[in-house]
Amino acid sequence: MRKPPRAGALLAGAVATATALSVSLVTLPDAHAAASPCAVDWRVTNDWGTGATVAVTVTNNEATSINGWNLVWTFPGTQTVGDIWNATKSQSGATVTATNLSYSASIPGNGGTVGFGFNVTYNGSNPAPTTFTLNGLTCGDTAPTPTPTTPGPTPTTPAPTPTSTDPAPAGNLARGRPATASSAESTGHAAGLAVDGDTGTRWGSAYTDPQWIRVDLGATYPIRQVNLRWEAAYARAYQVQTSTDGTTWTTVHSTTTGDGGLDELTVTGTGRYVRVYGTARANPSWGYSLYEVEVYAVPPPPTPAPTCNQSPADSGANSKARGLLCYLATHSYVSGQTDAPDAERVRQLTGRYPAIVAFDFMEYTRGSIQTQQVVDWFTTNRGIVAFQWHWYCPRGGNYAANCDFVPDLTNPSSKLWQDIDLVVRELKKMGDAGIPVLFRPLHEANNNYMWWAKKGQSAYQQLWRLIFERAQLAGVDNVVWVFNGMASGQGTSLASWYPGDAYVDQVTSDYYQSWSDHSTCKAVGSNKTVAIAETFSPVNPATEPPWSYFVVWASRDWTGSGRDVPGLWRTAMANPRTISIDQLPDITKW
Repeated sequence: MRKPPRAGALLAGAVATATALSVSLVTLPDAHAAASPCAVDWRVTNDWGTGATVAVTVTNNEATSINGWNLVWTFPGTQTVGDIWNATKSQSGATVTATNLSYSASIPGNGGTVGFGFNVTYNGSNPAPTTFTLNGLTCGDTAPTPTPTTPGPTPTTPAPTPTSTDPAPAGNLARGRPATASSAESTGHAAGLAVDGDTGTRWGSAYTDPQWIRVDLGATYPIRQVNLRWEAAYARAYQVQTSTDGTTWTTVHSTTTGDGGLDELTVTGTGRYVRVYGTARANPSWGYSLYEVEVYAVPPPPTPAPTCNQSPADSGANSKARGLLCYLATHSYVSGQTDAPDAERVRQLTGRYPAIVAFDFMEYTRGSIQTQQVVDWFTTNRGIVAFQWHWYCPRGGNYAANCDFVPDLTNPSSKLWQDIDLVVRELKKMGDAGIPVLFRPLHEANNNYMWWAKKGQSAYQQLWRLIFERAQLAGVDNVVWVFNGMASGQGTSLASWYPGDAYVDQVTSDYYQSWSDHSTCKAVGSNKTVAIAETFSPVNPATEPPWSYFVVWASRDWTGSGRDVPGLWRTAMANPRTISIDQLPDITKW
């Protein structure tokens, strides 16, 4: 279970409100209400004034499945589609065609769905399309079933329950259905907001125990999975219950050790009604709060890893490394912090936990191995793991020693090769545990401070390629290779140290993060993602370039940086365009 930021109700509500302001939504139509062959859910998840990220979900309302699809729409504005994932695209003027990839060709019948996303640029405004055709058939315009805005008590005389005789439908049965609750924190946190498909809105209860929220599915279905997306005000103890009549309830899941985040619950039950019944709050100062309640008769398939137009340097990279590479290639302002305790400090400051936590191989070649701690962190948090390597000179001395490593480049029996192979083995252990890693070896290439930079560009590039090749030979397939230096302010250019496109996935700068620095990084290599791998200053999306991600250096140096780093973190995390850990997809399913 991913653990989201734990914030007070007021702060959590403010974050949810800010997120809601950044999302626009068009739904044509909901599967429960549609008589047409298809429905399209169009969701703008990030908009920065000249561009946006759009998530599209297509629902097949026909009884038969679709194998191979084209979705066509016409933009009413000046939009142009850029990077796209989980589909391919062609655009002629304002008309766009999205076509399935090999793994996304099937859309099951009776409410089955498929999703894809893309980035779009525009001038002026960004209006959503109003008409879509799927394989030539127009997706209808029947309005979805309205969601009540005011929760009420459980009816004492429930309506007769129709029983579905159709095969169990795919898709989220709770989405758009009537929902009621025992209470609501305010009119802005009504029960219906937990089934509207929008993770920026939420139901919030009164600050007492017990509390419940229930959904009317409209007919009796088998219930096989329930997903609960908790806000910071989560339940420590709760039950998931089903009912055919809204009066007699059967518990299909119970826990007293809830930890919030996303609960994906495999259950066995039948019912028209599903109720989440909370008996103990995680924090008695708050109520219960859910972004979404999802109910499935057919468990949803694993979320496919995102795709993009960038291929990994390692042709054998596994699906998780490819997914991480493409996620970062298609997103901006993904937040990061060095050291897990410091990431927790960011959460305490801002209410949001950074999406990336950077660890260090510094002591690995000196006998201190922390790989299992990293595996435990990833298992608990499901965030992005990054590693730098303050490599102690194999010939003696620390990472800043005057180390003549050149004679060892071609000596397999040297300590240099032994050090490389040790770290490669730890990378592979993390790969075996299902963890993709942003690996930043030989960092700050052009600053002439680290020993690996003191023998010039050619020796540096040979050493980089040796590390890459040793990883390939060991079967390491979970790494995104991060080249790093200083974009400006150095005696030699960043580009002159570049090992080559065949060995690098990302080009990153330390500390320097201006628009000209962003351009400098973009000019290195061909079509490489650019980011800030180490900085004292969190990036502010309101004023700074669209770096893919940024990782702030250890908090022990915050006060010495000459900047109000805690204040800058608050500013960055208050901006809904900054991506925190709770906004990441589930990396474990890529």
